[in-house]
Amino acid sequence: MLMRILDTSGIDIKDPEIHSELHVDLRRMDHMPHERAPLGVDAYRVEVTPSTQTYFPGLHRFRFKIQYGKINGDEFEPTGEPVFYQTETLPMLDN
Repeated sequence: MLMRILDTSGIDIKDPEIHSELHVDLRRMDHMPHERAPLGVDAYRVEVTPSTQTYFPGLHRFRFKIQYGKINGDEFEPTGEPVFYQTETLPMLDN
């Protein structure tokens, strides 16, 4: 299982609605197969920014820049090119 490093500096994580909606997206991200991850990686860094594309006004949607890499001591060393997702492109939850 890959370790997730989360960067929420691009959003207002203190807003309860944003926090709640991001939590749902992160649960969906946990179900991703990470097929585009390079071989040998053990972590991925997720940079979260707001998305202007949404299906319903008032909902908070996000863009995710995912960088795969390896943890070396306390440092994250990126591997390969970043992958981009939006809220609507994450896998659906079964429950």
